[in-house]
Amino acid sequence: MDALPRNPPGVNDVREFRVTGPWPSKSGGLLSVPIALPHLEAMRFFAYDAEELARLPVDIRGLRLSVVADIPAGGIGGRQFHRLRTEISFAVKGKVRWRFEDLYGATREIAWSPDHALLKPPFVMHTFTAEEAGSTVATLANTLFDPDDPRTHDTYAAEAFYAMRERFRSRMD
Repeated sequence: MDALPRNPPGVNDVREFRVTGPWPSKSGGLLSVPIALPHLEAMRFFAYDAEELARLPVDIRGLRLSVVADIPAGGIGGRQFHRLRTEISFAVKGKVRWRFEDLYGATREIAWSPDHALLKPPFVMHTFTAEEAGSTVATLANTLFDPDDPRTHDTYAAEAFYAMRERFRSRMD
């Protein structure tokens, strides 16, 4: 965990997507597409930094979808960063405000609702605050996760991020 990245992504590498739809579907329901990536961009989602991958004791490359549902208004989530994982998150319901911080010291905020999706690269700390009761966030990640095996978590707390940022910025001076 102590190794510093060479050229980590920054808050400007957080990408926003517009959800398309909804359109009537054959079922009588509505079809929306929160994420649509061209082939090359989709393959970059599955690109892993070789040095970060080598630091892990187990291979966690993969694909998973997680959902945090029924978040109360004012509920705060995230306050974390990842060294290897890239995530694409979208609001299923409600409104959420995201705050991003990078190792260079930059910050960015994005108000977010069900018509947006976000790509969050590694080494960018992300925190969300639900602005509506019942908000629900879904996240597609390019790593696997076993809740009983900490070696698969690739999730680091805000305190670790701030310590790393201090070391990273002093290296830049």
